[in-house]
Amino acid sequence: MNERVRWSYVQARLQARHGDRLDDAAWRILEAARSFDQFLERSRTTSLHRFTDLIEVRMPSHTIERILRAAWRDYVAELATWVTPSWLPAVLWVAHLPDLPVLDSLFKGAGPDWTREDPVFAPFARGDLQDHAAELEASPFAVYSASIDRNGSLGAQWLAHWRTLWPRSANRDRRGLDDLVGVIANHFESLARADLQDASSPYRHDLERGATRLFRQYAGTPAALFSHLTLGALDLERLRGGLIRRRLFDPANLWKAA
Repeated sequence: MNERVRWSYVQARLQARHGDRLDDAAWRILEAARSFDQFLERSRTTSLHRFTDLIEVRMPSHTIERILRAAWRDYVAELATWVTPSWLPAVLWVAHLPDLPVLDSLFKGAGPDWTREDPVFAPFARGDLQDHAAELEASPFAVYSASIDRNGSLGAQWLAHWRTLWPRSANRDRRGLDDLVGVIANHFESLARADLQDASSPYRHDLERGATRLFRQYAGTPAALFSHLTLGALDLERLRGGLIRRRLFDPANLWKAA
């Protein structure tokens, strides 16, 4: 199949997924749920169910987050089956984005206790990270080995490695990909300038609008797929926030989170 024809096929499937995303009204209904149980059940009536189907009411917060990260990896892996083989590594690399905050804490020697039981992070959670250099090199996170010495942020290293995974044919798609990187970079710069009392939702909405614009502008190209994944990551983060806040702070459920 011709590569451009293949990307047209990918776009058709992405349009269907894009149409399944919750609109503002659906998010308001979901976020009106006061309890964890109600929020979880409402999420399962939406397209977010792909992330919450395996979550149980009595699970502690770190288990919920582990399931969300695993569900994100599964979602990215599913979309990776749609693309041409040359783009497969770049798409799959997106699966590891939610791991960056946990890895950052581990690399600083401040990993939470639950990482010792997590199948992804346990190899790096016991003792000094320098003692686990071999495990790190054999893991999907080998590209971060230099950051043991804290040379640059993990996000910057993730981005630099992602660029190396673009195939040679990406030259004609570089503008769309660079535009997406610019939109995301502007988002993080705005967050860095924000006051502590500022709500995060306006910044999230700005990034959502930018990624949606690029999804449409670069339809039928790799930039559209990565724009969709950006929107999916925003939805996952909003879902995570709704679940974890209710898990930790709903008085009716505090005993379950112990």
